[in-house]
Amino acid sequence: MAKKAVKSTKVMMTNTQFKDMTTIVSNQVMTMHRELLNRLTNAQTDIDNACNYPVSLTIDDYKTFYDRMGLAKRAVQIWPDECWHSAPKIFEEESPEETPFEKAWKELEVKRALFSYLHKVDVLSGIGEFGVLLLGFDDGLTLDKPVAGVDQTTGEIDEKTRKETKLLYIRAYHQGVLTISKTEPNIMSPRYGMPTYYTIQYKDTGTTNLTSSRVHWTRVLHVADNRECSEILGVSRLQPIYNNLCDIKKVSGGSGEMFWKGGFPGYSFELTPEAQAMGAEIDADSVKEQMVAYSTGLQRWLSLTGVTAKSLNPQVSDPTGHVDIHFKLVAVSLGVPYRVLLGSEEAKLASVQDKRTWNNRVARRQNNYLSPMVLRPFVDRLIAVGCLPIPKQYTAVWPDLNAATDDDISKIALTRTTAFAQYIAGGVDNLVPPLQYFTKIHKMSDAEAQAIETERTKYESELRPEEPKDEGGNEDKDKDKSKDKKKEK
Repeated sequence: MAKKAVKSTKVMMTNTQFKDMTTIVSNQVMTMHRELLNRLTNAQTDIDNACNYPVSLTIDDYKTFYDRMGLAKRAVQIWPDECWHSAPKIFEEESPEETPFEKAWKELEVKRALFSYLHKVDVLSGIGEFGVLLLGFDDGLTLDKPVAGVDQTTGEIDEKTRKETKLLYIRAYHQGVLTISKTEPNIMSPRYGMPTYYTIQYKDTGTTNLTSSRVHWTRVLHVADNRECSEILGVSRLQPIYNNLCDIKKVSGGSGEMFWKGGFPGYSFELTPEAQAMGAEIDADSVKEQMVAYSTGLQRWLSLTGVTAKSLNPQVSDPTGHVDIHFKLVAVSLGVPYRVLLGSEEAKLASVQDKRTWNNRVARRQNNYLSPMVLRPFVDRLIAVGCLPIPKQYTAVWPDLNAATDDDISKIALTRTTAFAQYIAGGVDNLVPPLQYFTKIHKMSDAEAQAIETERTKYESELRPEEPKDEGGNEDKDKDKSKDKKKEK
């Protein structure tokens, strides 16, 4: 009886899920029909329809732009490139001696290029709504089986089943080759709504054959950027700028077509008045033959009798202004300074304030998204399955992007040296004592100011030679000289 009850409940759960899925699909179809009907009935006022913008976007639309348009690739890659420019430091404790965890992490990072794959999956996840990092372990099980060491309910470390394993390989995939085949249905589970199984399609290089495999979630790192309502699906980095990319494509493609047709001037052939009076007609075949030879070959002459050739004014305009406004709109949508979006050469011209603002945005993404959503889940998974020793705790620290460079340090040193020289030469030390000058004007700490003052005093004392003291023999000689003088008197 118990078995039958469980079976009945399972069927009811499956039916409920099927009904929910049917409702979702029906709502999506109705929405598409409503949008299509709106376009047909309001074709004159629908700007999206007039501009030929797509109603709905798929991963294929995003992937096509990513593969074929440089600006789209730049928009997807700019945040990961800047955030992973300098790898974070992962350590267990601040000590000169390496712990077993730190040593194992460094060896694994070098052997498997871990940061390279984390950067890669960060890029690929931004093309569509999510991406995954497939982790291959040497546990002898197929990909659809859970790996030991991970609690199936909570996703945390299960020390009872944990055993030492090795990381054999890492693969990164974008949404275009992924399907979430099953999610966690238990509403009481901490992983409710999260994927439990994926289907990955593998495309062999140089062939069109596709092979797929079912993968359990414990062997996958799920990465989704720009999450809004969903915890497993983000918003593609290309979605908010897709219309701008379409317009840039129109302008750039139209400018090429415009130059192709207008760069080479057209010609009109007209009969001379004398030929018109004689009732002559233009031999179109002869003129066409000569124009083909003139425009496609090396012939630089035309033989025309009774016909004159007039050059038409070419219609070519500069598309720079039209493209530039869309580039700026893309930069605003991405939250990236305009000069930074254009590349390193333009970025050098950006102001110091722009660089500092951009660095703060990058640091915020590193600390608020990459560390808790990508880096730590990745390290935790490697610890759980036995690829890394269990540490007491570990810390991930990103480099300070606003740290002074060698050039900045040189400029600061020159500025301070000049200020110190003017401070002494102008006699300002009589008005503001050195310690107050260092702490109040240069914002040094009391310890730093006191150290400078101590070293200055020590240096001055070394520059002043001490007067030689008379030894005992010299004092006796002076006394003898004084006695002789008294006897003479």
